[in-house]
Amino acid sequence: MRLTWKDGLATVFVGAAVLLYLLSPSDIWLFGLSGSRGLGVAIFALGVGGCYTTLSQMKDVYGYDGRERPPLLYVVLSSLLGAVMLVAGIVAISGGSTAALATLTGAMVVLWVLTTVRHSASLRVPGVAHPAH
Repeated sequence: MRLTWKDGLATVFVGAAVLLYLLSPSDIWLFGLSGSRGLGVAIFALGVGGCYTTLSQMKDVYGYDGRERPPLLYVVLSSLLGAVMLVAGIVAISGGSTAALATLTGAMVVLWVLTTVRHSASLRVPGVAHPAH
């Protein structure tokens, strides 16, 4: 399957998050953001935005409404990475931890890579009803 515009939009969100993270040591004020807490909020929000772009594909991952699920390893890895991102985001925002900010950004990139590879290798088109075989 070819990647969709939603995958492109998710790429923009992840790219923006990585750019913000890479510019964070320079103490540049970007769009009014400074410090680990402000960047944590922005990067966390970009991660949530990236997740919402593939909401229809998430239904496939978890077998929503009887849909066929991908391999269990993918489901476990994506769930663990999502949990790591959630915890790292909370720690980065509440405590201003730069390590949590790095973990949040790194986990987001890994999840994006896994998802993009899965979408590009999938024979199913997200959002289109496919008969069960």
